[in-house]
Amino acid sequence: MLIVKIGGPAYRIGVGGGAASSMVAGDNAAELDFNAVQRGDAEMLQKVNRVIRACVELGPGNPILSIHDQGAGGSGNVLKEISEPAGAEIDIRKMLVGDPSMSVLELWTAEFQENSALLINPESEALWDKICKRERAPYSVVGRVTGDGQVVVKDTRDNSVPVDLPLDK
Repeated sequence: MLIVKIGGPAYRIGVGGGAASSMVAGDNAAELDFNAVQRGDAEMLQKVNRVIRACVELGPGNPILSIHDQGAGGSGNVLKEISEPAGAEIDIRKMLVGDPSMSVLELWTAEFQENSALLINPESEALWDKICKRERAPYSVVGRVTGDGQVVVKDTRDNSVPVDLPLDK
């Protein structure tokens, strides 16, 4: 199965949002307060919703096998959720990025809005692409399910493996 992210590109916004929402206002640095604030994108949300609805309306031909909305923990959380317990190999550089200066850690943890992770059968990729293009909804195939119970994140920019963890612990 292919692992797909749909929605807006990654930005630093939302880094630490889950943690910041649990703090007393003013107890953390102003920079964290600013970065933790979620910024919605209603137009992107509508595009993503139209794609999901179009797929659901296909009934048995729906290319979506599973879908998870991205929230606290960002891609690092949602990509583990979508691939658990089977495991996955993720290419962090396949993610859509709005700020190319973001580090791998920021890409993995940013809680940017209007973004979801999905599982798609490789045979359905052409149909998925057609629907996303029609609705002008950006997406990227960021990885694949492996079946080995590990989540492995690769950085093809420097050939490093910043994450290699078992999903059962």
